[in-house]
Amino acid sequence: MSNDFDFNIDLNAIEEPDNDFSPIEEGTYELAAEEWEQKVSKNNNTYLKVKYRVLGPNYANRVLWVNFTITGANPAVAIRRLKEWIVAVGQEPGVLSAERMPGLMNQSFFAKVGIEESKDYAPQNKIVSFLQPKNTVTVTPQKTQPQATPTQSVPTATGASILTDWD
Repeated sequence: MSNDFDFNIDLNAIEEPDNDFSPIEEGTYELAAEEWEQKVSKNNNTYLKVKYRVLGPNYANRVLWVNFTITGANPAVAIRRLKEWIVAVGQEPGVLSAERMPGLMNQSFFAKVGIEESKDYAPQNKIVSFLQPKNTVTVTPQKTQPQATPTQSVPTATGASILTDWD
């Protein structure tokens, strides 16, 4: 070993990592997808594995993973959820392909996050629903001019006329 290399690293200034892997509280959170990959399951089904990060303010930087099984016996639920995610980030559903996936990364959206219980695994978070963005288009009603009510002059027995509303 050589003593030619001189260094002094202050290890007291290094923060302890946050190793809390317990689920975050159920609720609505702002998230963004960070990365994705296409994988094949043991049952030979293709799925997309997507990593989402909580943007905050509560539980900022915590991570959730979602697997969307897009082939197999019943891919309809996963495909519907992919569509909901695309709409939640403000994009038109269109066609989802590998070329489109990078355009979904780092796009913030809101989702309801729940806790999934299992007898085989510790409780973990899951995205219960992707929330559609609020419609920011305001429709203002057109003002209409009040219509004049037709009136008619009617003579009385004394010869004076009165105005009558015929509606």
